Amino acid sequence: MLKNMTQARTIWARRHALQGRKLSLHPLFEKESSRIMTTAMGIPKERTVGPVGGSEHVVIDTMTGQTGSYADWVAAFAERWADGKANLDRFMQILGPDIVLKAPGLRTTRGRAAGYRAFAGTFAALPDLTGKVLRWSASEDVLFIEMTFSATIGRQLISWNDVDRIRFENGVAVERVAYFDPSRIRRAYLGSFAGWRQLWRIRRIR
Repeated sequence: MLKNMTQARTIWARRHALQGRKLSLHPLFEKESSRIMTTAMGIPKERTVGPVGGSEHVVIDTMTGQTGSYADWVAAFAERWADGKANLDRFMQILGPDIVLKAPGLRTTRGRAAGYRAFAGTFAALPDLTGKVLRWSASEDVLFIEMTFSATIGRQLISWNDVDRIRFENGVAVERVAYFDPSRIRRAYLGSFAGWRQLWRIRRIR
């Protein structure tokens, strides 16, 4: 279903681009896309707090060994993404040393050092990239976080919906998989010289 939605959005965007219109998604279309994504990921429709099973103690700071609940981990995650570039060092501390990071259109990284370089490259190109946590849910050792990201790409501020799937082993975050439709971001990159330059910076460092 997600694949069909992505294809529909791509066709819609191309059609309007040919007509010379400004690309913008209808709010109802964006809302439906988010609903389908969260349903496919197994996130309850109205759930905002509280895990359902899984570890009661997860590692919030791998440098100090501080532990807490899933709610504490999400709070730390949200606080760091509120100012992503400034909090990069602290963000990496909530992830395990062997963390695997995956996202659409980006090379998978393995290990904290590789992840740090990837994020540093992203923030170099998108210094105002931030994320806002909307809701979350947990099942066993997997945490789902629904978010909205925002960044200036090609001199225009855009936002997109995302669901992060965080997997834990022995209380430590070992894998983060980001699920989002990259078509809006891709159009912003390719729509101007400034966007092309930002994309080149990210690709060069990664």
